[in-house]
Amino acid sequence: MRRNLFYFAFFSFFTFGCNTTSNQKLDESGQVSDHIAVNDIESLRFDDYALSSDSEKALENWQKYQELNDQIGYLKKADFSFFIGEKKILKTFINDFKVEMPETINTAPILSRITALETKLLKLSSTLKLDNMDKATQLSCIKEFLVAMSNLNLQINKKFELDANLVGKDDNIE
Repeated sequence: MRRNLFYFAFFSFFTFGCNTTSNQKLDESGQVSDHIAVNDIESLRFDDYALSSDSEKALENWQKYQELNDQIGYLKKADFSFFIGEKKILKTFINDFKVEMPETINTAPILSRITALETKLLKLSSTLKLDNMDKATQLSCIKEFLVAMSNLNLQINKKFELDANLVGKDDNIE
């Protein structure tokens, strides 16, 4: 009877003690690491749209947009301090982001992209704050946020491209 208990304990320890997933990596000391590294973020695949030169000129005075771009740069370097800060600070940032938005881009499609960005920002913040979230879920939320920012950039570029095309058509009419 004792032998069966010993085998059961040994088998249980072996089964549950050796549980490492493919998302875990070894750090320099040989320990299993669940922390997100820069190369994990760099390995995310999505279409990352940058602002066109016309869009950049129009948005150069939008301080909150520039600050968000800086924070995304830190995020891509696996610095999550902005995203795991107080929720009240994030909410204030989002409100200021919307209030300071230039009138030239205050259109329904861009506002909807900003709402999507806000949702993904808050989801990312909540996910990064939880200790029990696995690495794959955290990386998925990071990707969703980066895609939302890329979609906002794309929509802004489309707006200025459309405006440039409309101006060109008006010149041809006269």
